[in-house]
Amino acid sequence: MSSRIESGINTYVGHFDRLIDVCEGFGPSYNPVPQSLQIATLRTQSERVKTAITAVDMAFPGYVTAENARRETFALLPPLATRVQAVAAVLGLPDAIMVHIKEVVRKIRGQRAHKIKPDTGLGAEPAKHISVSQVSFNEQIEHLNRLIALVESQPAYTPAEPDLAVSALTALLNEMRTTHAAVMTADVPLANARQERNKLLYAPKSGMIDTALAVKEYVKAVFGASSPQYKEVNHIRFENRKI
Repeated sequence: MSSRIESGINTYVGHFDRLIDVCEGFGPSYNPVPQSLQIATLRTQSERVKTAITAVDMAFPGYVTAENARRETFALLPPLATRVQAVAAVLGLPDAIMVHIKEVVRKIRGQRAHKIKPDTGLGAEPAKHISVSQVSFNEQIEHLNRLIALVESQPAYTPAEPDLAVSALTALLNEMRTTHAAVMTADVPLANARQERNKLLYAPKSGMIDTALAVKEYVKAVFGASSPQYKEVNHIRFENRKI
């Protein structure tokens, strides 16, 4: 979730607390029958949302750390794969094997096998092309696994460079698997925390945003749409969204 959305959420929580303070300042005139709109309930709701936001904040650093480690590890693959292809050619691996090595390296680098010809039809709709950027994390792992199998099958693949050896490529493959799994693990508590927070914020009728809008409607009902009381709460902005 983007930082813009995160900061927006904190803004709405601040607005909710402001709304509560304003309504409490109305004194006995603010006396809704529904318990969900009463001051004590509103403050409890505010604290629950804040607790849920804190849970997201606590889960986020672990995810970011794991994601950064994965990104750094996977970034090693494209230039290394290019070097593997080059040294395989120098070592004289068979043309039939080199064809497959080049194909795997192309996929690792996210390149097309053939350039797309520009559309020349005037007034025609642009042609739609299927993306061939096969660079998802799982796909990159599979590509490296296949590249290792190709070079490992060739006795002539004996590079002098340690980081191009099959053992080094296998070590990178294992590290890629480990860092990718770490991100998947770290994502679970973060996703669960965000789901709970979003439910408390945006659930229809019971969420904080709908509660705030209901409070505004009650103030309008009590004091009138043109009253200074309603104008004061109406200026406190909230925006709902689907979850």
